Amino acid sequence: MITYPSLDYYFDYPEIYVYAFDKLDGSNIRFEWSRKRGFYKFGTRNILIDKNTDFFGKSIDIFLDKYSNDLDKIFNSKKYKNEKGFVCFGEFLGENSEYGQHDLNDKFDVVLFDVFIKEKGFVEPEDFINDFGHLNIPKVVYEGILDDNFINDVKKNKFNLSEGVIAKGVLKSKKNEKKLYYCKIKTDSWLLKLKEKYGESALKEEFKKKQFS
Repeated sequence: MITYPSLDYYFDYPEIYVYAFDKLDGSNIRFEWSRKRGFYKFGTRNILIDKNTDFFGKSIDIFLDKYSNDLDKIFNSKKYKNEKGFVCFGEFLGENSEYGQHDLNDKFDVVLFDVFIKEKGFVEPEDFINDFGHLNIPKVVYEGILDDNFINDVKKNKFNLSEGVIAKGVLKSKKNEKKLYYCKIKTDSWLLKLKEKYGESALKEEFKKKQFS
């Protein structure tokens, strides 16, 4: 079962057209769908789970109740009917979730944030918005060129974000081959709170991490 790709910070970014999605502060959960079995395999970022798995197991019914019927329709639509399978990625979070930690007494939700097509790759960001945007997906807070102005706006939290954004775009080679580009940008206020709560070492570790966190 594919895991979500490692994401770098924006530091060496290309100036390309991007869609920037509100980055929710929770835990990465994945749900695999096949044409024969529907949704049949589930996991956190690192391990497989089922409905009996402590804590994270509750994300499965939340996701299925919220998304399974609508996703079945999309995956069986004309555009996707020839694809063998998909892995859906969601953020599992409660009202008090932050820095990957959760209050077990919270009411939890799962928000779909990306879809991987087996044997092809991730759905391009524009297609994700067009094809899945009528479902509950993270808010698109910006659409335009990835540049210093936008990055500074995110850092200064002009979009009223809880954590930051994931910016997604498409790089094209001279041969017109496409490659998806993702990067994360976090607000200065989120990083400052991380430092205050967990110390300077946690801040340094944050910039070393290459994962969806």
